[in-house]
Formats: sequence, structure tokens, C-alpha cells
Amino acid sequence: MQEEQGTGTTAGETVAGERRAPRGRRWLLDAGTFALLAGLGLGTWHIVSPRSSPINYFLTYEALPALPHAQRPLTMDPALFTGQVAEGYRIARARPELLERLPCYCGCYLTHAHQNNLDCFRDRHGEDCQMCLEIAVQGEKMARAGYSIEDIKAVIDRKFAPRGKD
Repeated sequence: MQEEQGTGTTAGETVAGERRAPRGRRWLLDAGTFALLAGLGLGTWHIVSPRSSPINYFLTYEALPALPHAQRPLTMDPALFTGQVAEGYRIARARPELLERLPCYCGCYLTHAHQNNLDCFRDRHGEDCQMCLEIAVQGEKMARAGYSIEDIKAVIDRKFAPRGKD
């Protein structure tokens, strides 16, 4: 075995004679530990709240749920925006009861902890996300045409859910 410079020990051995993983394999141990902890975390999330779990979204064919908050979040002022973006924020202000019952399929439930399409307009996320805007605009058009929220959600799920497409 080769002696480490200045320590008097060989590679993979500590001063007290205890063995440790060689430096070249340490990343593998760290990656394995991370994967195990991530798996346990996702598994626990799925057991505690299966309908909002990413496992439900990625590994099943079910549509995402839209989970309204106990207290409805405030949305940003549409006057801060222009064009279609302003229209999306206007819809969020005018029809929060609709958007809180529609899911968003852009992935913001993972990246921004959003639970429904209304959440996309509580911050600046809706400004840069075409999918969030399309869901809000289509939902509002259908609501004005007299469709129920359940029918609107079914159309949104069919159009935007990755696994819900025919």
C-alpha cells in the first residue's frame, strides 16, 4: 500500500487504524446516501399525501389534483403587466374560485410549491409561463360559456396532462 504524504498512514486508513472509504469512492457513498434519503422522503410524502405526491404524477396516469388553500392567496395586480400576461392576472383576480380548482401542469407544484393554477398568479411565475396563462384563459372562456368547473378541469387535464393526452 502506498503511504499518504506526511500522515504516516496508508490510503484508506485513519491514524487510529480505522478503515474509511478511499477518496475516489467517497462520491459513490454520498450519492447512494442521497438517493436513499430522497427515496425515503418521496415515499413518505406519497404515504402521507398520495394525491399531491410527485410519485402520483410521474408514475401513474392520473391527472393532477387542484388543491385549494384554506385561505385563498392574493394575486398580483394585473396593472403591473401587459398583453396576455395582464389578461392572465386579471382572470386570477376576477375568478379565483375557478383557478383554485384547476391544476397547473408546467411543474410549478414541484419547483414553486404551487397547488393549483391560482398559485401561479400570486407571484411572478405566471408572467413567464405560457402554460399557466393558457390554462387560465381557457378555463375562463369555458366558464363564460357555461361549463361546470368539473367539465373545465376534465378538458384541461386532457389537453395539458403529460400522460392524459390521447
